[in-house]
Parts: sequence; structure tokens; C-alpha cells
Amino acid sequence: MDENALLKLALDAGEIMLTSGAETHRVEDTMHHILSVSHNTEAEALAMSTLLIVSLPSEKRGSLTLTRGVHNRSVNFQKICEVNALSRDFVSGRLCLAQTVQRIEEIRNAPSFSPLLRIFCYGIAAGGFTIVLNGTPSDGLAAFFCGVLIGIMIILLGQRQTPYFFTSLLGGFLSGVAASLFHRILPSAGMDMIIVGSIMPLLPGITMTNAIRDIMEGNFISGNSKLVEALLVAFAIAGGVGFGVSLFA
Repeated sequence: MDENALLKLALDAGEIMLTSGAETHRVEDTMHHILSVSHNTEAEALAMSTLLIVSLPSEKRGSLTLTRGVHNRSVNFQKICEVNALSRDFVSGRLCLAQTVQRIEEIRNAPSFSPLLRIFCYGIAAGGFTIVLNGTPSDGLAAFFCGVLIGIMIILLGQRQTPYFFTSLLGGFLSGVAASLFHRILPSAGMDMIIVGSIMPLLPGITMTNAIRDIMEGNFISGNSKLVEALLVAFAIAGGVGFGVSLFA
């Protein structure tokens, strides 16, 4: 078996999972699972927040090691499940290396959710959270439109590969401004409820959850870096909201 191709396959699988929101332990486990096909008991796989490393040691030729930086992250649990299933099919022998490489590229290039659907879901999430938190129907409607505006902004900034910290900062600012405007147009709408509901889709819930899980699994570097990232994003949202509201104070 081509060991270089096997290492590249493990990196591809790990990259897709890490960029789709998987926790570090699951990424490492999947890469180890793929490398187990080599029957090399000293195979190593390491995943961190922005770095993947795989290695196949050999006494004859030395270690063959590949690394890859990971800089883009999103949330796509479907891709995580598909890569998990693919790794099991490969290790069990149901798929050969060439078939698995082809399938991993199909998963990587699979179309994501359409922008219109994502924008609509941002609105539904914002409005839904507002209603769940005892907001009035007018609060929920205003939060829905705030969520739509935030969704449009996130997609536009994502196309320009804007760092998520600044996306969160601008999202919080847009939420504060839009909530203040809605409150002026419709005084019965509670500005605080609109803000709370509209920023819910921005909160780094998955990042915080993965940080705690990584720390509990002993992956302290990844866990602490994700924890710091989650806190910075939360501060960015709060700062953006505060600045946006202050413009109408």
C-alpha cells in the first residue's frame, strides 16, 4: 500500500472533520483508525485546533510524516458522520484506497446548504429563541428580521474569509443597531429580548462544548485554545452589541 497516499487520506479525513466542527479526540481517533490499515503499531496522529500531523515510523527508511494547517471552520455534522462511516468502510475492506480517496473528495466538495436557506434559518433561530425566552410575538418578529440581517452579513463576510472574531463583533453591532431601530419604530417590542434572541446564532456554543470535551479528554492545548477562542468571540459579541446600542442612547 502507498503509505504516502494513506497518510494524505488520513489528513483529508481529519481536515474535513475538524473544519466541520468535530472535537479533537474524534478527529484523532478517525485518523488513527485509517492508519491502522498499514498494520504499523507505532503510527501516530495528532490533531490541534489549527494543525494536523500524521506519521508512520519505520526502522528501515525513517519516519514518514505529513502535516497540514487548518484555518477555516464551520459546522456540518453531516460531513462528520459521512467521514466516520467512510473510515469504517475503508478499514473493514469494503472500499479500497483509491475508492476511499475518491469518496473523500466527493464529501469535501459536496455542496453546502444554500445561502437562502441559511439566511432563513438564522432568522428562524433568532425569532424562535426570542419566543422561547418569553418574548412577545412582536419581539419574535423583530428578532427574525435581525437574524436575517445577521445571516446575510455572515455569508457575505464568509465569502471574504473574514476572521470569525470580527464577524462576531460586527454581528453584535448589527444586532444592537437593528434592535434599537425596531424599538423606536415599535415601542412595544422589547429591545433586550430582540438582542438576546438575535445574538443566539452567533454564540460559540459548539466551540465551548468542544473545548470542555477536549480538556476532559486530556487534549489541553486544543481545549484551552478553543476556550480562549470562545471567550474572545463572546466578548466581541458583547462589545458589538454595547457599541450598537450606545449609538441610540
